[in-house]
Amino acid sequence: MPSNQFLGPYQIGERVGSSVWIAEDTRGGKKIALKLLTRTLPKEPAKRDALLREVRVNAALYHAFLVPLLEITPIDDHLVMIMEIVEEGQPLTRLLHGQPLEREQFFRFAYQLASVVKYLHIKNLLHGNINGDAVLVTSEGQVKLGGLNLSNLARRERTSAQYQQKGSDANCVAYMAPEQIATQSIDERTDLFSMGVVLFEAAAGRRPFAGATAADIARAVVEAQPISPKSIHPDIDARIMNVLGTCLFKDPFKRAKDAKSVVEMIDHLDTTAATFAEQFERRVTVAVASPEAEHRRSIVMLADTADESLAARMQQIVGEAVYLFDGKVVDPFAKRLVAELPSVDSALEAGRKAEFDLSTEEGLEVRFLLHAGEIEIAGGEARGAAIEKAAGVLEHVEPNTLFITEEFAKEARNHVRLRDAGARGGLKLFTIVVPEPAAPTETGPEPTTAELAEEEAAEQAALLALHAAAKRRRSILAAAAAFVVIVVIGSVALMWKRSANRVQPEASVAAAVPSGPQPPSAANPQRVFIAPFTVEPPDPALAARAQAIHLGALEILGGFPELRVVERPGPDAASFSASLRLGAAGAELVPAAGTKQGTPAAVLDAASGIRTMVQWVTTEVQAKPRTYAAADALNAFADALVARSASDLTKADTALRAAMTADPNFLPAQLMAMQFFAASGKTADALAAAKQVVALDPANLDAARKVARSTLMAGDLQVSFATYESILRRQPNDVEALNLLSRYAASVNDPALFNAALARLKRIPAGQAVSHEPDLLAASGRIDAAIQRYYAIEEKMPNNPALALKIGRLAVLRHSLPIAEIELKKLSDSDPLYGFHMLSAYIAAETQKRDVAEKALQTAISASMPGDDAWTCAAEVYAILADTGSVIASLQKAAQRKEPSASYVLSNPLFRYLENDPRFQEIRDSFAAQQKEARAALAQVR
Repeated sequence: MPSNQFLGPYQIGERVGSSVWIAEDTRGGKKIALKLLTRTLPKEPAKRDALLREVRVNAALYHAFLVPLLEITPIDDHLVMIMEIVEEGQPLTRLLHGQPLEREQFFRFAYQLASVVKYLHIKNLLHGNINGDAVLVTSEGQVKLGGLNLSNLARRERTSAQYQQKGSDANCVAYMAPEQIATQSIDERTDLFSMGVVLFEAAAGRRPFAGATAADIARAVVEAQPISPKSIHPDIDARIMNVLGTCLFKDPFKRAKDAKSVVEMIDHLDTTAATFAEQFERRVTVAVASPEAEHRRSIVMLADTADESLAARMQQIVGEAVYLFDGKVVDPFAKRLVAELPSVDSALEAGRKAEFDLSTEEGLEVRFLLHAGEIEIAGGEARGAAIEKAAGVLEHVEPNTLFITEEFAKEARNHVRLRDAGARGGLKLFTIVVPEPAAPTETGPEPTTAELAEEEAAEQAALLALHAAAKRRRSILAAAAAFVVIVVIGSVALMWKRSANRVQPEASVAAAVPSGPQPPSAANPQRVFIAPFTVEPPDPALAARAQAIHLGALEILGGFPELRVVERPGPDAASFSASLRLGAAGAELVPAAGTKQGTPAAVLDAASGIRTMVQWVTTEVQAKPRTYAAADALNAFADALVARSASDLTKADTALRAAMTADPNFLPAQLMAMQFFAASGKTADALAAAKQVVALDPANLDAARKVARSTLMAGDLQVSFATYESILRRQPNDVEALNLLSRYAASVNDPALFNAALARLKRIPAGQAVSHEPDLLAASGRIDAAIQRYYAIEEKMPNNPALALKIGRLAVLRHSLPIAEIELKKLSDSDPLYGFHMLSAYIAAETQKRDVAEKALQTAISASMPGDDAWTCAAEVYAILADTGSVIASLQKAAQRKEPSASYVLSNPLFRYLENDPRFQEIRDSFAAQQKEARAALAQVR
């Protein structure tokens, strides 16, 4: 489009990208950025409206590090995206001018970029075009990611062909992942590779893959290794290298598992990066308001949070729901949000979405309600009696539950079923009643008399237990009251005695407060900064030894729980350094703490220097002294650290193995091995190191989880469950451990352990639990009894992906596709990688679409995790398709993986037609043996 041309109300100005122009909105004179998403909207009104709706829904994105999207609008046959202009923002490539970012700048930049990529993936959006021109950086250091287009926002098939609009552009190809160039299927890890290229460019000043043409670059990305950052920037920090390495593996399965893990890694390496980012996340864009007050009757949503530090997050989540359903935020100040919605239906949908999104946010508690009445808008602030009254009610409602006032309920008649929630703050409140599931098209057998009697007996037992508990509480309260009376009488007597005996000096009741600095502890660690060592006189051999001692001391001190080694000096950090010099008897190390110098110590090798430095630091900060590795292990460990910092992975591998051989109990070497071997793709070596870490440091839960997952994947239930049990001893509400143990307890029909795990799972956010009370019924083949109870749980827990998959699966088995379709829609948002595709396979099989079912199965199985029953589900899908061979093959794989489905398979009526098949009999025997093995392994958890 040429300059000065008009596109609807927008006057086109300078072109700033392949399909992006600076434009002016002639309705208000505001400068905006306009992106042309497509020039050819569908002619058919229904398809046109569907596309517009989908793109608008997916473009409802709010994030501090994303270019703000203002509007998606059709103009003639064009579809355009209106964005805010990022003031003083310039693309990363232009900002660098071939020079790398400083270490501090890099981590700040990397944290923001990884955070916004994580956000897009949470929203089930792939970017597919992350590059140096799409990442803008403001003068303040704030990152703004752009580059979203129709491929992202229309959620097409995840094939790389859809993400290669500029595949012949060398500047674009340089950031593509190998699978993207090779037109293979792509996923979130594809974005991680592109992000890794951008981070490489930020760290080294140039891209990792070079070539004269787009084809040359593409060949290098697919076949060659990236240029070593050390060859470009010799002083690059080793921890920056770790971040780059985790993103740039050719094999996507070796990359970081998701953007969240990259964010956590950066936060661990430099905690100040998150603090720097928070200042931008707390800012709220304030809409320009009319200077004159406006009075009107409106439908409003009010929300607040008691924790002001989380206000920005609340604004983002609730504001996104409001925007999605055509509302607008009119009061975005401080910790309170007021939004106007155009209709009752929009308000209800926005409220439901906000309630769902908040249910998945751990640690964020937001009180919110829908209200209607006269409001006044002045100076960008909503006020008036209606607002104040509703705001007062917020103080009295439970968080993360949508409440509806009586005023709104009058507007919402015939729109939704409401339940009385009592009166709070002078207003009558209601909550929404979740609709009953549609009646299945084919009902199963009614519960038997024995089953009804069993349920009635259980209810009676529960009532008796409640009465007994109440009686015990009354007894305890009576005893407590008597105890209080005795204490009061005793206290009065003691006071009288003291007043009568005033000749004795009063004893001080204040606890003695120790004077002087206190030794650091794990709960209150001492921050320590170790500056690079000086070498006197300059000598390459001495400099190499100084580097080895410095790196070794840093790594060992970093493993002390009472110390926290930081990257730069600060007022709260104890600063240390040392000089390595030639003395009369050879090399000697002179440690220093600020201006204070220690006694020179002879340095025969790296090990003696490391010991001297570690002892000096721990003595100065009063940390607990400890013994560690022998000299051979320390020297080899130092060699490994130096080699790793120089990106000499072969030498690092050899030296690290030598250190572990010299002293298998040297914890820092095992910790390094656990991470180093995992990054190198040496899974067995990484697992062996993780097991040793757990043995040496049982409190290291990261290592424990690695062991538990790996051994579960290998089918070693004994070691896996024992490790999960050790995790639960330290974190009683660990979600992963409780979910897995509860699933296997159900698979072996162990109600005691199952119910114990279930009781703990009720303490965690409802969306994270994968086990529910009816699982024991389902595992025993009582599907009809289980499904009704699942429905009852879903009414209270509408946003649990595991529950949605269970109900959807059983609905298909009971030939009730309408219910399965409802659950599929939920899974498209809550579990798009596994649950959505697995249920899609069931539905496709039920409608005899074999190719669709198999494709969905492959996607789901590739996304499955240890402890999932993916192959058991595959067997059911193939049973629906009447493919006996594939049923047998899938069940064999389920047995090999020791999936938590033994009871279910052994009792499933879907597989009864195979009873006379000798292959199925072998599978039954395998599952029966697995049940015994799992019971024995679970016995240690008690």
